[in-house]
Amino acid sequence: MKWARLRYNARVETALTLGLGIGIASIAGVRAFLPLVLVYYLSLPEGPFLFGTFPVWAVISALAILVVLESVLDKVGAAERVFNYVMVPIRVAAGALVFGIMSGVATISEAVPWLIAGAVIAGVVAVLKVLLRPSARDASSGVSTAFLSFIEDVIGLVGGVLALFVPYLPALLVAFLLFFFSRIRKRRGRKFGGLRILGD
Repeated sequence: MKWARLRYNARVETALTLGLGIGIASIAGVRAFLPLVLVYYLSLPEGPFLFGTFPVWAVISALAILVVLESVLDKVGAAERVFNYVMVPIRVAAGALVFGIMSGVATISEAVPWLIAGAVIAGVVAVLKVLLRPSARDASSGVSTAFLSFIEDVIGLVGGVLALFVPYLPALLVAFLLFFFSRIRKRRGRKFGGLRILGD
C-alpha cells in the first residue's frame, strides 16, 4: 500500500511539473522575458547573488527592463513584424530555459528532454503568433497592433501567474489567443473576398 501511494504521489508530481512547464513555456512563446521573471521568483536564491556571481538586484532590474522593452517594441507598428521574427529564437531559448528550471533536475543531461520540450512548445507558439497575428499593414483587420499586443501582455501576465495554481491553464489561454488571431485573419479574408466579387 505504501509503495502504491508513493507511485501515485510521483505521478501527480510529474503531472504537475509537466503542466507547469507546458504552461510557462507556452507563455514564453508569446513573451520571452516575462516567464523568466516569474520563474526567477519561484526559484529565488538565498543570499545577494545568483549562481554566486550576479547580484540579485541586477538580475531583477535587467529582466524588468527586457520585459518592458519587449512589450513596447511589439506595439510599434513599423517594427513589430520584423521584431517578432527576430524574437522567435529568443522565445525558443526562453521556453527551453523555463521548462528546464521547472523540471527541477540536478544535471544538464537529465534536463535535456525538458529543455527540448520547452523549446518546441515555445517555438510553435512563437511561429504561429507571427503567422496568425495581423500585422500593422493589415488595417482592414479592424484592430490595431497595439491592441493585439496589449492582449498578449495580459495573457502573458495572467497566464504566468495562474500557472502557479492551475498548471495547464496558460496553454489554453495561449491557444485561445492564437484562435482569436486566426478568426481575425479569416474575417479579413472574407471581407476581401466579398470586395473581389463586387469588383467582378
